[in-house]
Amino acid sequence: MKQVEIEIDGIKYKTFVRENSLLRGLRASSYNSKHATHATEVFPPIAGKVIDIISVGTKIKKGDVVATIEAMKMYNRIFSPVDGIVKEVNYSVGDNAIRSTALVVVE
Repeated sequence: MKQVEIEIDGIKYKTFVRENSLLRGLRASSYNSKHATHATEVFPPIAGKVIDIISVGTKIKKGDVVATIEAMKMYNRIFSPVDGIVKEVNYSVGDNAIRSTALVVVE
């Protein structure tokens, strides 16, 4: 996991991401390199309640908001560090997000 800083309209935002090769839905014995995908998991920088979150299949660009978390009576927007398509969403609106579980996976 690494910390990424994104600047939008002169304001700097920080979040955590973990990049890895994923073999979603494939067994190791049936691995074929053409099925390997490169994905980025986007983590919340702080634990809190999910106010808004992007849906699976949405095409996004670097800097787009993927979720909004309420923590300590403040709203924290979480931005995508990469371009891609949202392949997985791990929370729903109203859930309590924690720092160790990715909000979304972007491929």
